[in-house]
Amino acid sequence: MVTSASVAMVSEECVRWVLGLALLAGIALVGLRLYLGRDEELRLRPGEAADFAHLDLGRRGNVYLLCPSEPAICSQPADATSPVFAMSVDRLYALVRDMLATENRLSRVSEDAERHRLVLIQRSPVLRFPDIITIELIPIEGERSTLAILSRSRYGRSDFGVNAARVKRLIEKLQAAAGS
Repeated sequence: MVTSASVAMVSEECVRWVLGLALLAGIALVGLRLYLGRDEELRLRPGEAADFAHLDLGRRGNVYLLCPSEPAICSQPADATSPVFAMSVDRLYALVRDMLATENRLSRVSEDAERHRLVLIQRSPVLRFPDIITIELIPIEGERSTLAILSRSRYGRSDFGVNAARVKRLIEKLQAAAGS
């Protein structure tokens, strides 16, 4: 026979289990955030450098690639085609640098001004997951220029569309700043 005392004991036991699991989940999330917040996460690891002419993206669930159709510099099919800007590559490079200065949680890993190339890491807001962003600007004759952007997650198999949204947002901001 079930008594109110036995129901109360089961209820108290369930509450303890739920609170215990919530505590463990909270500890795990804090640990993950601390781990991902380390300075080591702001450096490229071996094999993470991107060369647009020799890309090996493997699984593509957490990657977004924007490349120009001309000149064809990307060895992999792009997710979208880069716009062409009616300005010199140096002017576009300055616009990109200014635009990136307004981005949150963004760290510059390396910059090669001669090649008009930037490598950055942007962290997610809550758990600080690092995404690697490589941007290379390309001059086109006639004082025009374009760019290639590779945005990819360091961890996981899916990014829930974060990399695509980031690249699209950056291009929209860049086009607005360029007046095109």
